[in-house]
Amino acid sequence: MLSSEEIRSITFERSMRGYRTEDVDAFLEKIAAGVDQLNAERDDLQKKLYILAQKVEEYRSEEETLKSALLNAQRLGENVIHEAKIKSDGMIREATGKAQRILEAADLREREEKDRLRALEAEVTAFKGSILALYQKHIEALSELDGTVEKVHISVFGEEPAPETEEQNAAADESAIESSETPQEMAVPDENEGQN
Repeated sequence: MLSSEEIRSITFERSMRGYRTEDVDAFLEKIAAGVDQLNAERDDLQKKLYILAQKVEEYRSEEETLKSALLNAQRLGENVIHEAKIKSDGMIREATGKAQRILEAADLREREEKDRLRALEAEVTAFKGSILALYQKHIEALSELDGTVEKVHISVFGEEPAPETEEQNAAADESAIESSETPQEMAVPDENEGQN
């Protein structure tokens, strides 16, 4: 390919019937200017191509770095997930064990409380039975006392005692209650009386 300088330096022989020299020179100048412009554009494009090639190389080297970083991040993520799973499994096992121990302790305490309740119920039942038996003995003793009083009355007075009215029964009940409330006041033999 001819350079613009070579185009400008071309000369033609003159002839009579040839082209006008000014037109040929103007055309050659125009062609040389076009070649200069194309050369300048080519140089500019080559510079740009060189810059782009460098960028591509940079991107390729960065691509390797990015691939390596992505692989490392992926491995790290997998390790974190694996460790988190192991840790969560351990925490779940520990929590399950604690919950099981708490439930077992609660069951044991419930059984103990039920046993205590049954024992208390048995004690209450036994106490009620003993109180009822004691009342039964008192009632029987009172019944016997009535019969004895009646016999004594008949033997002393020679007649049956008059039937008691409800007011007398109520008064007798009150005096019995009062005497049962103060058992210390019941007649206790005085130690000095036996010595007199």
